[in-house]
Order: sequence, then C-alpha cells, then structure tokens
Amino acid sequence: MKKVLNFAFAYILWIFDIGLALLLFFRSRTLVLDILILFGNPNNWQYSQIINLIDRFLVVILGLGWLVFMIFVEEYFRTGVSRGELLKRFARITAPVLLSLFVVDLILSRLQGIDSGNWLQWLALAVELGAGTGLLVLSKTRFASKST
Repeated sequence: MKKVLNFAFAYILWIFDIGLALLLFFRSRTLVLDILILFGNPNNWQYSQIINLIDRFLVVILGLGWLVFMIFVEEYFRTGVSRGELLKRFARITAPVLLSLFVVDLILSRLQGIDSGNWLQWLALAVELGAGTGLLVLSKTRFASKST
C-alpha cells in the first residue's frame, strides 16, 4: 500500500512540474513576442507576418520541448520512487524550472512595466526565486547524503 501511495505522490509532483513547465512555455512565448514587437515595426505588414511565422515556429518547438520534458520527468520520478529518491529528484527538476520562470517573469515585468503598487506580481517573483533557490539548495545538501 505504501508503494502505491508513493507512486500516487510521484504523479502528483509530476503534474505540478508539467504545469510549471507549461506556464514557463507560455511566458517564454510572450517574452519572445514582446521583444520582437519592441525592437521591430509591428505596423509593417511584412514584419507582422515574420512575427506570426516566428510565433508558430516557437509554439511547435516549445511544444515539442514540453512533451519531451513531460515524458522524461515521468520516467525520472517513477524510477525515483523505487530508489527512494523522489524528493531529491523533484527538487532537481523543479528548481531550474522555477528559476527559469523567475528570470522570464522578471524580464517580462521590466519590458511591460511593473509598478510598485502591484504587490501580487512582486509576490510571484519572490516565491519563484525563493522556492527555486530553496529547492536547489535542498537538492545539493539535504538529499545528497541519501544517494549512492
């Protein structure tokens, strides 16, 4: 029964990570499109078609990357259950995703403009940075003695 609960917990963590990765996918796409619009002339018909083409190409590439991530993480967590390393593996996967999300959100907030009254956006940035850093430290220190 404990093994079944461990596998259920692994799949809950897996769903959490693929959700974070999907959020990173959408935010990265928004960042690239904002940068293209900022440094180009979106009123030009030809440039808007190039942006449209880049957007479609980016969706395909990021979608394939997300699919590979989803398959890899599922197998990584599933084998982590049998080895007793699920939390270590969760920390190793989730920390870079959260830190990448922090970087993308920080750049987006600078490009789109963040005001000091928008405390929810500051809170999201703080949680992404804090949780990502905390998981990174935990994966290197606390769980390091349990692996062989």
